[in-house]
Amino acid sequence: MIYRSKQGHDYSRFSGWRLIALIAVYFAYVIWYTSVGPFGQLTRIEGYTYLQGRGFYTGADAVAAIDSLSVLERRLKYTALGLDLIYMFLQTWVFEGLIAFGLSALGLMKTRWRWLLILPMGFLLFDMLEDSALALVLATSSEFIGSVAGIFTTLKFAFFLPLIPISLGLAGVGSVAAILRKGKPSGSSN
Repeated sequence: MIYRSKQGHDYSRFSGWRLIALIAVYFAYVIWYTSVGPFGQLTRIEGYTYLQGRGFYTGADAVAAIDSLSVLERRLKYTALGLDLIYMFLQTWVFEGLIAFGLSALGLMKTRWRWLLILPMGFLLFDMLEDSALALVLATSSEFIGSVAGIFTTLKFAFFLPLIPISLGLAGVGSVAAILRKGKPSGSSN
């Protein structure tokens, strides 16, 4: 069954092999980025405090973490922030895909439940704002901008943490609904 929004958006693209391919690309990127990629390299710097994984930090925390980096390590941080954009988009698409798949499989795409698709956009917005503010802290060592980045980090987690059970739950329930629908005899009225 294909569900289209009033604008004609086809939500069935978030199913089947496309969704599986998206999830595979996401996991491959995350494994690279957090192991041998720039994020993994940053986490191995002795004494460096990784800010984006914290729930909140102050401007002084942000400036202290960045001031602890050498010139080469600052370049690595800029690279990690740039490549974090790819992670953000992939993560957002995975959340969107799992939610859309679940809603479509449950026949809820044309109901108010479709508003859940806005949640991943909140994660994307605040993650991008957080990284932008941290890039400014790298350039200016401003505690004020560091505090703003800490607020964006908190808001990012306010969207990210609920998205994990929502997207996985809807994908799981949607999968069960799709399996049960396929197993139902074609002449059955119930």
